[in-house]
Amino acid sequence: MAKLIDRPLIKNVAPVAPEHLVGDLIQSGHPLFGLVWINPERVSGAPCFYGTRVPIKTLFDSLAAGQTLEEFLDDFEGVSREQAEALLELAGSHLFEDLPKP
Repeated sequence: MAKLIDRPLIKNVAPVAPEHLVGDLIQSGHPLFGLVWINPERVSGAPCFYGTRVPIKTLFDSLAAGQTLEEFLDDFEGVSREQAEALLELAGSHLFEDLPKP
């Protein structure tokens, strides 16, 4: 198993109402907090960009289809550049294999 990063990956975490974090598998204090959230009651438990209903897989699908990062960010306004860039930095690691499963 890969070791999780020991520091937060997102510096500017957009606040969300506390009720949106109920049942979420990534809580405050977790290195991925502010980047990804996972909840079995949200988008069938797919890991999504924190604060959105945009699955993280959508970023990779968009890039694979030839879309630029700028185009992706324009299409999904709720996703911040900081989130997208942090996710891309993690893409080469095995970190996502250790994400909690809903």
